[in-house]
Formats: sequence, C-alpha cells, structure tokens
Amino acid sequence: MHSKKVIRLLASTVAVAASALCISVPQAQASALPASATVAGTASAAAAPDCQGTCVLGVRAATHPDFDRFVIDLGEGPIPQWTTSTQTTPLTCCGDEGGERVLPITGKQYLKIKLSRATGLDFTTLTSVYTSPKYQSYAFPSLKGQGLAGTTDPEAREFNIGLALGDHSSYRITKLTAPNRIVVDVTH
Repeated sequence: MHSKKVIRLLASTVAVAASALCISVPQAQASALPASATVAGTASAAAAPDCQGTCVLGVRAATHPDFDRFVIDLGEGPIPQWTTSTQTTPLTCCGDEGGERVLPITGKQYLKIKLSRATGLDFTTLTSVYTSPKYQSYAFPSLKGQGLAGTTDPEAREFNIGLALGDHSSYRITKLTAPNRIVVDVTH
C-alpha cells in the first residue's frame, strides 16, 4: 500500500515537472497518475489562435544560383488569396498617429503582396502570432529586404508585406502545403 502512494507521488511530481517543461510523460508513467492529475500531452491542446482567417506565422528568405526565395509561413486552414503590385517609390507603413513612414529597406523596385483573409494577430488574446522581424534587409542578388506594409485590420482581415528588389527579370508566386506557405521566387 505504501509503495503505491510513493509511486503516485513520484508520478505526480514527474507530471508537474514535465508540464512545466512542456514535455510529455510516457504513457506508462501517465497511467500511474491519479485521475485528477493532468499530464502534458494528455490534456486538451491549447486553443489555436483566432486570426479570423489564416494566421501568418513568419517569413524567411534564402538565395539560390538562379533565384532568391521568400517564404511566408502560414498556420492551418485555407491558403489565403493574394494580390500583388509593384512600385518604384519606397514602401511605407503606418507611423505614429496614423501617419505613414518609409520602411528602412531599399531597392530599385518594390513588390507589395496583400494576403486576404489572413493576419498575424490572434484576435482572442490580442497578441501577435507573427514571429519574424517587422522589416529586414538581405544582401541577396535580387531580394534586398522585406517589411510589413500595413496594419492589422479586424474588418479587412488582410496582411500586407512588401519586398525590396534589386535588378531582376521576373517573380513567381506559388502556394505550397504541408506545412502551408506562400513562396515568392525572384529571378536573378
């Protein structure tokens, strides 16, 4: 009888420590826990963020022999629709008190990408799920930088990002799944 209490106490201690470290307790240990104990991995999963559309989780970029690649990583759900436009004037975004400010990325041309029914904000907790920098410069042959080019609008549910481009001949945008992402390839 005493050994069962010790095992339950030990299993409870392991479960609490595992929960604090966000790791799972093997099933053999979990079965020794009292019914009232909660084990990480066996409790219900935390609620998924509510982006009122698809969540934009972050971005990443790399260069390859013939092109530079920019990837927009997305959460689960439908891949959002996108529209693009190019301009030669620098990209701007929201400044203080509603004013516009120029993003600190430079290029010869700029590609603006608007994702519809996507945001980087969890509207339930009012916290960002977008984990990448708001802007970043690159020293790639064609892709010179990226920056957020708009605010999160709960009504519009749009995500706006801009790319600073150097000399390039063309770009191509595709969608990929598992995991969901939008890929922009800019040729050298």
